[in-house]
Amino acid sequence: MSRVDDAALIEARRLRDAARAIVHNDVATLRADLAARPLPQRMRDRAVQSATEALHSGTELAQENRLVLGLTLGALVGWLFRRRLGMLAQGAVDWLIGRTAQSDDA
Repeated sequence: MSRVDDAALIEARRLRDAARAIVHNDVATLRADLAARPLPQRMRDRAVQSATEALHSGTELAQENRLVLGLTLGALVGWLFRRRLGMLAQGAVDWLIGRTAQSDDA
């Protein structure tokens, strides 16, 4: 091997050793973090934090758009009770038609 190849090999090994030291340091840090707070606890904390943020943003959105929220809830209730409301409307129409027929007879 030539001196250039030896120098390149030495430099490559030095870079490899430096990278290996960084990786070993990162693994040690990760292990220490996981020992302090296990993964399931981290996942639970993250889920609770996300749920809390969603609740706060939903509350703010509802306060800013009360009319839209009211109309949406009204539409949902109307859809859930659509059959009963339809029967009620049909009864009202029948009553009006019957009343109109009585006034025509008089």
